Amino acid sequence: MNTAIKIYKFLKRCFKRFAPRRVSLLVEQYKIGIKYVISGGTAAVVDLGLLFLLTEIAGIWYLLSAVIAFICSLFTAFLLHKFWTFREHSLHRITKQFVFFTLVALFNLGLNTLLLYLAVEVWHVWYLAAQFVIMGALAFMNFVINKTVTFRHENKDGKNILIATGIFPPDIGGPATYTKILSEELPKLGWEVKVVTYSDEDIKTLKHKNIKTNDAAVFQISRKQHIFLRYFQYFWQVLKLLNWANIVYAQGPVSEGLPTYWACKLRGRKYVLKVVGDYAWEQMQVSRKQENKKTEKQGFISLDEFQNKKFDARTERKRRIEILVARNADKVIVPSQYLKKIVKGWGVQENKINVIYNAVEFKSIPPILKPTNERWLVSVGRLVPWKGMDTLIDIMPSLIRSEPALKLIIIGEGPEQEKLKIKSEKLKIEGQIKMLGRLGHEQTLAYIKAADVFVLNTGYEGLSHVLVETLYLGTPVVTTNVGGNPEVIKNGINGLLVEYNNQTQLKEAILRLLNSQELARQFVLAGRQDLTKFSQKKMIADAIAVINY
Repeated sequence: MNTAIKIYKFLKRCFKRFAPRRVSLLVEQYKIGIKYVISGGTAAVVDLGLLFLLTEIAGIWYLLSAVIAFICSLFTAFLLHKFWTFREHSLHRITKQFVFFTLVALFNLGLNTLLLYLAVEVWHVWYLAAQFVIMGALAFMNFVINKTVTFRHENKDGKNILIATGIFPPDIGGPATYTKILSEELPKLGWEVKVVTYSDEDIKTLKHKNIKTNDAAVFQISRKQHIFLRYFQYFWQVLKLLNWANIVYAQGPVSEGLPTYWACKLRGRKYVLKVVGDYAWEQMQVSRKQENKKTEKQGFISLDEFQNKKFDARTERKRRIEILVARNADKVIVPSQYLKKIVKGWGVQENKINVIYNAVEFKSIPPILKPTNERWLVSVGRLVPWKGMDTLIDIMPSLIRSEPALKLIIIGEGPEQEKLKIKSEKLKIEGQIKMLGRLGHEQTLAYIKAADVFVLNTGYEGLSHVLVETLYLGTPVVTTNVGGNPEVIKNGINGLLVEYNNQTQLKEAILRLLNSQELARQFVLAGRQDLTKFSQKKMIADAIAVINY
């Protein structure tokens, strides 16, 4: 063995010394591919040589000789690829690697036979030409699999985190903001960050676009393609980056979580998952394709109800996916105790679930100018069925009778927008309703700051950023006693809690705050007392404690 190594090193030195520089550079650039071809060729020589020796010299039955020769060539190819081609010298995974290598080889054998049969019998291609093309394609496929999976180099030391997200700036939304904060703050603490995300740009544009923020490399997958293609591309990108990453942190259980699960499962790697809601429930509410026919509240089914009922096949498929991904995660991060209860109900072990409140960037925002003769009731949210904006419009005629100067200001956009406009026109109060659409973050906060009362009539909330921001801005709050809201608003202490869509309770709570400046002042003072748990510093520290396991 030592003699062979010495000969190899001698030949290598001779080549570097006497080969033209251009040739030497090309060989260096493509050395892994060249080694791969040499290793494969050596294994083929071993196979054919042993077949000849065992059959012609030793007199062994040719089929038995073929089996022995195949096994020996398989060992030869495996050892050469592992220790020479890809230089992966670890021994603790060698058994698993050999089993996987063998399975891939057997799969290729079957695939080669199938493709050769189709090429010759169906497409009428000359068998030698067909075999040549098929062998080339399978060799390339094997090379990719062996490089990225079988003989991958594990990076177990260091602080390299791969964040798998569905949206990233310039996209707007909670996960985009959260991921951006991580990508900016973790490098300050010695971490290197890479991000995989979906993008609205088309495939051709992304092929020529390599994005790198000041702190993180960002790999984009176009949404403008079939779901199976984009999921596969996402999976493949995560799979490639697993060679680099110590930790994978997926920001959701479906569009980013499922490809991450596949990649980590294939590579035997662990991942951390963040769950900010129930994707299957949210999609069902938007599509309104419930098979269970309507409950009382205009077809609304609460998240708690959803956990114990069966729905249409598409919804149940999404539910199975998110449960599969959550159960297989090594750690799960949720932003509220309420969501911890939901995820625990999915069958995830309680000791794997960690509650980390999302950070809120507290800014001193001046209020927007408001006419002195108006009082404002402000609500912010995506215009989807469970946000209850239609109920706020329903109670406005009654509120206006008590407070004629009251205006309802709705900030946000979504599929319910046109329906809400029609409702306000039917009630003949369109002059008292201002639907501003989606505004910038600071402009939204300026409206909240100017409001007399902020109301959030929501049927579900994991943990609302806007409630925390409203407490900091000093605007009294009325919201529902659902989801994570009671973890932010303590009824009668720093705000008022009511039942979702309960018109009587909503009207009473809003009028109570409009008519009592002293109560509103007490709530504002109390609301600013306990905001440290929502600080960015605490969120980052808690997240690192979980992901750095």
